[in-house]
Amino acid sequence: MKKALLTAACCAAALTILLGGYFCYAPFWQPDYAPVSPEPFSVEQVLRMDLNTATEEELQSVPGIGEEMARAILEYREDFGGFIIVDQLLLVDGVSTSDVDAWRDYFYIGE
Repeated sequence: MKKALLTAACCAAALTILLGGYFCYAPFWQPDYAPVSPEPFSVEQVLRMDLNTATEEELQSVPGIGEEMARAILEYREDFGGFIIVDQLLLVDGVSTSDVDAWRDYFYIGE
């Protein structure tokens, strides 16, 4: 008798854990469910920022880009209509090859 009760209790606990996890973490069954991002995105977009849409504050979050450098990048972008490749940062006043190499992993060029 004890063994049957223990088995039933274990099965009930396992079922509770499984169903509780399903209802807590899979809300697609709920009305008005919408994904966090309605448009598909890539890992590259999450880990990097678009050089053509980054704000001054976002640019300053990159190590080695201060207030003046961020402004210079934004001015270049406004004057020449954006970047085609990340290496084009070399055309911004004060940017060196080593800077571009250090920043390459932080930027991508969006469509």
